[in-house]
Amino acid sequence: MNFDLTTFAFQLVNVLVLLAILRHFLFKPVVEIIARRRAETEAAMAAAEAAKTDAAAAKKAAEAEAEATRAARHDVLADARKEAEAERARLVQAAQQEAQRIAEGARAGAEETRAAAEAGLLNEARELAQAIAARAMAAQPKPPNAAAYAERLVTALAAIPEAARQALLSAPDLSVLTPAELTEGEAASLRDRLVAAGAPASVPVTVEPALIAGLELRSGAGVVHNSLAHDLEQLAKAMRDGGHPGN
Repeated sequence: MNFDLTTFAFQLVNVLVLLAILRHFLFKPVVEIIARRRAETEAAMAAAEAAKTDAAAAKKAAEAEAEATRAARHDVLADARKEAEAERARLVQAAQQEAQRIAEGARAGAEETRAAAEAGLLNEARELAQAIAARAMAAQPKPPNAAAYAERLVTALAAIPEAARQALLSAPDLSVLTPAELTEGEAASLRDRLVAAGAPASVPVTVEPALIAGLELRSGAGVVHNSLAHDLEQLAKAMRDGGHPGN
């Protein structure tokens, strides 16, 4: 194999030219692209790091703002609770005062009503008592003496049925009741009238102050009422039963 220096030199020049061409048209653009991509990557990484830092700062600011909002909300709720409690206490106090005022007014009204009712009842009782007394007195004989009451007693005795009258007059405990002691003349006149009506002459006369005025004939077989006390009792009974003494 022969070594040709000219050919070798020519080939070497060709390689050098090829390397120069490759370096100019291939290696340099690739290196520039790689450098540019590296710069872009580093810029992106720097931007990402800056964004991360900004995000962390924003998160921290958001957390601080949220904490401040929570604190403010807690303060607002606490103030609202205090205001609500104060308002509730005020309303309760106002309601208690109003209830006390109403109760006092009701008590005063009840006292006035009770006083008026008592006064009305007292007036009504006084009027009824006066009416009862007036009617009872009107029913008494005129003049209201022993003779007049004796006459009325005999009249009342004659008005009862015969069998009842005979049973009354024949009873062993028959007596005449009078509110006060009779004089001898009044007693004799009374016995004469009773004997004429069928009574025994020995009928005793007994004092009974509860009669108030009048005479009554009484035995175990019955009573012939003829007294102011009985008239008052009958009028009071009529009033209790729903009647009126003026009726």
